[in-house]
Amino acid sequence: MIDNSYKELKAITDSVYAGIKDKWAKDVIGILQKYNVKLRQKDGQLYSVNISIPKSKSNCILVGLRYIKNDKTYTEDHFLFEENKSIVAFYKGKLESVLGEYKGTHKQQTV
Repeated sequence: MIDNSYKELKAITDSVYAGIKDKWAKDVIGILQKYNVKLRQKDGQLYSVNISIPKSKSNCILVGLRYIKNDKTYTEDHFLFEENKSIVAFYKGKLESVLGEYKGTHKQQTV
């Protein structure tokens, strides 16, 4: 399968920014599942889907899935969508080694 994940996500974000679409979280999760990204099944309840545009890298979009873990702490799993590349998953704070501007977001304890 050709990886069009970036183009698919960009179509969603473009429609959100244009005011055409306001409910988009399930669509983003659908793209992750379509490209066989395993979502957290244990130790956490999904409560937020975040999208951001990294400043240090062009032609990419970052998706963050925020969870409240069973111990009531927060965590976020990150997925980098780059043009013409497969989705890259970042767990346990690994994102900041690639995109330094996200330092500390993995364990941010605020909602």
